[in-house]
Amino acid sequence: MLRLAFIVCLPVLVVCQVDITALGNLEFNRLDIDQDGNIEPLETQQYFERFDANHDNRISRQEYAKEVETHHENNVQAHSILLRLFDALDFDNDNHIDGPDYSDLFMAADSNNNRLVSQQEFLRYFYDLTGIDPIGK
Repeated sequence: MLRLAFIVCLPVLVVCQVDITALGNLEFNRLDIDQDGNIEPLETQQYFERFDANHDNRISRQEYAKEVETHHENNVQAHSILLRLFDALDFDNDNHIDGPDYSDLFMAADSNNNRLVSQQEFLRYFYDLTGIDPIGK
């Protein structure tokens, strides 16, 4: 019986998995505002300013969740992953992402310290923060 349940459920589980690489690439492209293939410190700040609905220079988890819902409508798994990402990016654990968190995020993702975050650096950092390895890797 267990074998039958496994055979029936496995295709459903595989179909339901989020393609973490596609999600990471999507978020990279949203952060790379000038689309030059690198994220610069100012782009990180500009990206997160979009989330700040009440303009208090910090993003609450609620503001972040609303923006995630807008861009990933009806994708519960993407919501879960991106909310986990919020928690990881809240470096000072104050339930907000703000200026110091942007800087910490950028410095942590910029593995070669050249003041640019390439797509490869971003994806590696995205995988580390979400705790999910890319499918097929």
